[in-house]
This record gives sequence, structure tokens and C-alpha cells, in this order.
Amino acid sequence: MADSTRVRRVAEQVRAELSQILREEVRDPRVGLVTLTRVKLASDFGAATVFYSPLGEDPDAARREELGRAMEAVAGYARRLLAGRMKLRHTPELRFVLDDSIAEGSRTLSLMRELGLDDDDADRDGDGPDRGERDGDDGETQSEA
Repeated sequence: MADSTRVRRVAEQVRAELSQILREEVRDPRVGLVTLTRVKLASDFGAATVFYSPLGEDPDAARREELGRAMEAVAGYARRLLAGRMKLRHTPELRFVLDDSIAEGSRTLSLMRELGLDDDDADRDGDGPDRGERDGDDGETQSEA
């Protein structure tokens, strides 16, 4: 069994190598601009779940299905190239999974903007510290003239 630090390190290396492979080697137009968000690697390095997200789009059901088939189709080719680039005894089986977290975050941010909430609201609501009110560490308040 590998320790968790090594698993994380190898998972990040797998993500970086696969990103480069998808960007430079894969010629499938269905893949387009896809970013790999993270890789979950089994502790025995036998399997890797690769989470991906299409850039610049919120895919509908048909596009999700098409992307899933495209990523499935390139998995074997990507694994073969990965085996040549990494020094592992066994190259992990690749399973690609659509990651909705970027799209969900974007939708949440959009809803917050529609409601008029933004990052500065936390400072304006009175819960945050007032700047310039305290003088150093002695706890005395400073009067403004």
C-alpha cells in the first residue's frame, strides 16, 4: 500500500500529464476545451477517476452524453500515452466523470449577483471590524480629529 502523500502526488502528476495529452495529442473535436479538475487515484494505483469540466459552457443533457462518449473513447489512447510518460509499474485504468462543480459555482455566483449580493456586502453589514478604530495591540480606541 502506498501512503496518502504519495497517492496525492501521483494523482496530481496523472492530472497534469492527462491535461497535456488531451490538449496536445487528442484530435477528437468532441472533446474541445476540457479542463481536468482533479484525479482520485486508488491506493494501489490500479484505477483513476478523472473529473473533467468543459470550459466556457454549461452543457445540456445531449452535450453531456456526447462528452461522456468522447472521453470514454479517448480513455484507452490517453492511458497508453500516459504509460509512456510516467514511470509506474502499472498504469491505472482511467474512468472519466463530468464534474459539475464549476457550473454549479457559476450558477450560484450568478444568483447572488441577481440578488445584489457581492463580496463587499460582508464588510458593509456591520459584522466585520471597522478599519482604523483600534490602535495596535494595546486595545485603546483611537479618536479621529
